[in-house]
Amino acid sequence: MELPVELTKSRRGLHVKRTVVVVISRQNQRVIAEPQRPGKGTYSRGKAGYVEVKLSHGEYAVVASLIMGPRKRVKGSFTVYDESGAERLRVKYERFKLRLSRGSPELSWVVDAAVGALGLDKFVRRRNYGKRGEARRASQ
Repeated sequence: MELPVELTKSRRGLHVKRTVVVVISRQNQRVIAEPQRPGKGTYSRGKAGYVEVKLSHGEYAVVASLIMGPRKRVKGSFTVYDESGAERLRVKYERFKLRLSRGSPELSWVVDAAVGALGLDKFVRRRNYGKRGEARRASQ
């Protein structure tokens, strides 16, 4: 599975985009921030590209994509992929809150582990994943 990795900023430095891949299992986690294959980024300065990730059974890949705007506000999303490459969960991050956007809330522990692996625990004040076990439509 090929996933994007990026650290770019605009010419004036007002906008910054950071995209990181975190591979998570029940036992451990690893952060991939350097691209293996070059690619085009959102902004003109910095590095961007793709990384090849092979997942075994029970592992999940989380793509954390965060953008900082000119007022130093950060927003973005966390997308969880399973070993087959299917998107299982998407969570939106804005104003220090995580909110379920699409997918199954049973995988919310994967997003929490990714937030901890990236050291963003102090920047998340509230988590809203919906009710566990509640059936939600995959495409809304």
